[in-house]
Amino acid sequence: MRTLVIAGDYPWPEVIGPRIRLSMVLRALRACGPVELLSVVSQFRTDVDPPDPALGLDQVTCVGFDNRPPRGLGVLRSLVQPDLPLSLPVGGRDVAAGALVRAAHGHYDLVWVFGARPWVLCGQPHLAPTVLDLDDLEDEKIAARLAVPAASRGPADRLRRLGSEIVGHEEMRRWRRLHRRADELADAVAVCSPLDAARAQARGVLGATVVRNGYPVVDAPLGRPTVSSPPTILFQGLLRYPANVEAAVWLARDVLPRLRARVPDVRLRLVGEPAPAVEALDDPPTVSVVGRVPDMAPELARADLVVVPVRYGSGTRIKIIEAFAHHIPVASTTVGAEGLDVTDGVHLLVGDTADELAGAAARLLSDEALRAGLTESAAALYRTRYSSPVIEAEIGALARRVAAGERP
Repeated sequence: MRTLVIAGDYPWPEVIGPRIRLSMVLRALRACGPVELLSVVSQFRTDVDPPDPALGLDQVTCVGFDNRPPRGLGVLRSLVQPDLPLSLPVGGRDVAAGALVRAAHGHYDLVWVFGARPWVLCGQPHLAPTVLDLDDLEDEKIAARLAVPAASRGPADRLRRLGSEIVGHEEMRRWRRLHRRADELADAVAVCSPLDAARAQARGVLGATVVRNGYPVVDAPLGRPTVSSPPTILFQGLLRYPANVEAAVWLARDVLPRLRARVPDVRLRLVGEPAPAVEALDDPPTVSVVGRVPDMAPELARADLVVVPVRYGSGTRIKIIEAFAHHIPVASTTVGAEGLDVTDGVHLLVGDTADELAGAAARLLSDEALRAGLTESAAALYRTRYSSPVIEAEIGALARRVAAGERP
């Protein structure tokens, strides 16, 4: 079975959630036969490592384009195309479509498209039976963001908020139209959780099927039963992504002071490429904005607790599965853990206000029996539901069905 993967990301280095998912997709498809990868990414991306030779991909092509949102005439061009989201970069379509023409050759048994953006940028191709992998539902991310209460600081802020809501609702409608069209044109639409499948189906994406997120096999977990001195908590991810920016600011400004009232010497490390609002939080040793790292292992090894303070978004947080795999306790918001088969008090602790999340973190930094019980249950869940062999088997089964002409 020969497969072409068209991706809106490039998986190396494999340090953030979408790249981990993409790598698992590539491994699963490679087990089915030859695989070629076309990655269409931001031309401003600087961390591009060589492909993993162990995968044995037949061809890897990575092209960059200007992914900045449309401005000026570009906005007008987007407005007159009501079926396309406003945030899709107009100028990237010629680059992506041209790259596809140059990279694709011969007969394919399957095309796996990783993300709605590259599907649109490449001209919604149908070179073979096609799986469109929506690792995030953009409309749900917008809806959740609009539901987060905003602190109003005066008339100008209220006016900006109103404008953001108007644009947000229009963008949400456009993404939903795009998802429905994808459901009509693709042979399968994959989402990362039963929750996202139910949401997509409620919006008319009737063929949504679940391909869960996962994490590679861990031979030597980096977590430990005891808490170090001083205790260290970790929040990691792409800290330019708006939901993570909001989460990092809320964690540092609202949650951390409440946690320090209970655990005075606790330290917070924010790991991942930061936006300016995150960089401004740097106040070592209390808050360290570490930035982008080539390898998460040292950060995981020093973490006594992983905190996931995300208050809006879609998909499932691979950072939680990563912590489970490494036997590191987790405190999360409900949104941060949604879509995962987890139970508060069994696999992790959940808190949705600053006081609740700080209290959950304090318990996990002070109660070793609680830490041990939660990490044991979480590790067992990871092994049976979210380890890469389990997920890759599901991906391979779906790929073979679609290539054979079956609808999932």
